Amino acid sequence: MKKIPLGLRDYLPDDIKKRDDVIGQMTAVVKQHNYRRIITPSLENYHQLQPALGALSDDCIMFFDGAGTPLVLRPDHTTPIARITSTRLVNDLPVKLYYHDPVFRKDPLLGETEIFQFGCEHIAELCLDDEVEMIRMILDLCASIGLDDIEIHVAHPELFADMPVDDREALSSGSYLQCPGLPNKGGRSLVQNFPYLSSFFDMLASQRIENVFVNFGLYKDITYYNGLFFDIVSPSFGKVIGSGGRYDSVLRAFNLDSNAFGFALRLHYVERALACQR
Repeated sequence: MKKIPLGLRDYLPDDIKKRDDVIGQMTAVVKQHNYRRIITPSLENYHQLQPALGALSDDCIMFFDGAGTPLVLRPDHTTPIARITSTRLVNDLPVKLYYHDPVFRKDPLLGETEIFQFGCEHIAELCLDDEVEMIRMILDLCASIGLDDIEIHVAHPELFADMPVDDREALSSGSYLQCPGLPNKGGRSLVQNFPYLSSFFDMLASQRIENVFVNFGLYKDITYYNGLFFDIVSPSFGKVIGSGGRYDSVLRAFNLDSNAFGFALRLHYVERALACQR
């Protein structure tokens, strides 16, 4: 039997029908919050994106056009959307955009090259209310497709400001044994000494938003995420099915002085999580 390249998969008509149903239900939720769909190019000029990609630069699938210009298959949606907003939508702020298209990365650990995502980006002068609204929307759209066990694990750079560099590096590499005192997850009582997260959990409580937990072991690149960041977790599936956060630094790489908050769900993981609940 002839094989397709590693990290890709075929999608048969029944697979597409199930995916279209999921996307349709999630789209209905985000449209209620005034998000509009955007499609970015499958190919991008590497040098234009690279200053905003951070560590993702290492995972790009790169080649050259006939003139020798380095191109990449779209490695994520956030960076092209930031590029577009800074050049073509800068006079339309605030903007709320959603997408459901693939990204392409070298990912030997997960064995995936083509990753279909559904996500949203809110670019504007943002405040805590806007972040809480997106957290609620994520829980609502997951519930709309039948994912009833979803948890959102959050963290913030303020958690790690006084952490020794060695411990931060251990968290970044997933070496949790070097940080044995870390709580797994918790609520408002664990963040009393952290002003931003305290306010965040107070607002969650005032709006009766549940299944959101602080996770002191959740560490992401804080040169990329300059504020709240999070993972979307399905305990029954046992995996992170999406992630997101505040990424103003990406906009500044395109000379746009504004704020941005977004998330992306990995659709293949969403489908497998749904299968675990049926």
